[in-house]
Amino acid sequence: MQLTQQSPSRVRLIVGVLVAVLVVVMALNTKFLTPAEVASIAPKPFDPVQTGADLWAKAQSDLPGQAAPLGEVVPAMQSDLKGAASTYKAVSPNEGAYVFPVSLDGTVVEATDTALRVQVAGVPGQTPVLVPLSTGLNGTVIRDVMGFKFADAPGQTQFQYVGDELRKLMATEVQSLGAPAGLQGKQVKVVGAVNVIAGGNTVPAAKPVNVQPVSIEVA
Repeated sequence: MQLTQQSPSRVRLIVGVLVAVLVVVMALNTKFLTPAEVASIAPKPFDPVQTGADLWAKAQSDLPGQAAPLGEVVPAMQSDLKGAASTYKAVSPNEGAYVFPVSLDGTVVEATDTALRVQVAGVPGQTPVLVPLSTGLNGTVIRDVMGFKFADAPGQTQFQYVGDELRKLMATEVQSLGAPAGLQGKQVKVVGAVNVIAGGNTVPAAKPVNVQPVSIEVA
């Protein structure tokens, strides 16, 4: 059988037709996006201010249901820190560190501009319970108890900024109480978190317990 050789012009025509068909098929299967649509699906830049605000709102709504009474948590962690962490669902952001969601209902026995010292039933008498009001406020504790991890931020700086933003919101919360001196002898209800760092599995009874506040109510 004799094969006929296609002329170069005929080959170019066939190739051109195939290419044109391919372009049409690709066009029919391609969705063209408007600039607004492209912007809507693009990754959003990390915003520590908004992230802090979101975590704060979540803490105020979720922590009351997660928090265990401080009068139970403190004796438990003083005798068996790891066991207490398991029982009371503490978060462990680093090795040897635990953050407990807690609540307390107690009497203010000392009030200064920097902190309230509160007497809480169930907490050993030699254990100071402090609720910071100014320099002792630590937003990283609330960040950690809410499960926000280092991997959730683009880098160390932004991770720290989230804690800084939470600290500002905590400061606004405690400032709504007015002058601390007026709280002397009052009953207060606090929901927040306690950060514990220990070299072993027990916590000394004389070690102060700082309750980082998410909410404070005065009876």
